[in-house]
Amino acid sequence: MFERAMEAARRRGEARARDVARRLAEAAAAEAPAGVRVEASDEGVRLSGRGLARRMVTEPALRWLIGRVR
Repeated sequence: MFERAMEAARRRGEARARDVARRLAEAAAAEAPAGVRVEASDEGVRLSGRGLARRMVTEPALRWLIGRVR
């Protein structure tokens, strides 16, 4: 019985984490600069795009977005 309760709690926690990541990704996508793709993943929220590392240094809007997503 305890194992079933633990499994149910694990599933609810994982579902909640996926929902939070999805909502964060949607909010970030709405504010992301052009050329930056935002998607929810198993690890959280993933940002991708051409020259993203360089753009993080030169674009304050992108740094601000990353700070908000965390």
